[in-house]
Amino acid sequence: MSRSILPLMLLAGCFAFSLSASARVADQPWQSTVDAAAFAQQAKQVREEMQTQGRYGDIGSADRSEVEANLDKMQKLFDERGSVSKMNNAEQVDLANAQEKINALLTSNDGDRKICTLEQRSGTHFKTKICMTARERAEVTRGSQEAYRKELMKGGATQAVGN
Repeated sequence: MSRSILPLMLLAGCFAFSLSASARVADQPWQSTVDAAAFAQQAKQVREEMQTQGRYGDIGSADRSEVEANLDKMQKLFDERGSVSKMNNAEQVDLANAQEKINALLTSNDGDRKICTLEQRSGTHFKTKICMTARERAEVTRGSQEAYRKELMKGGATQAVGN
């Protein structure tokens, strides 16, 4: 699977169930194929991606804890019921809410997500669209800050009076 697709997109595909109270389990036969083992494998992959060198390696400790808590909540539901098709509506809602929270946290911490900005070109009034991944943008920022610090240490750059 391409690394450009969030690991939880598989979960979204697997757990794409209707949350309406009128939807019946019998109307959704594909749910019976989603089980605790399949979820455990996906959760393992997400946890690996949250490691330092993984796609979500820059995730903060608070967000990491929340992702872990929601993965544990989802795993508990699968451990109790075995599959989505055996969960009642309230449990399916809990499962979907936990998944959405995880997706939101990981998406905002995804180093591979593309961020586009309009930036004014030096010497002109024209703006140019610049698109970079979050990881590339962070590297450019770190590089610029490091270059500025080095200039300060050499005495080449000056600070404004009073700073």
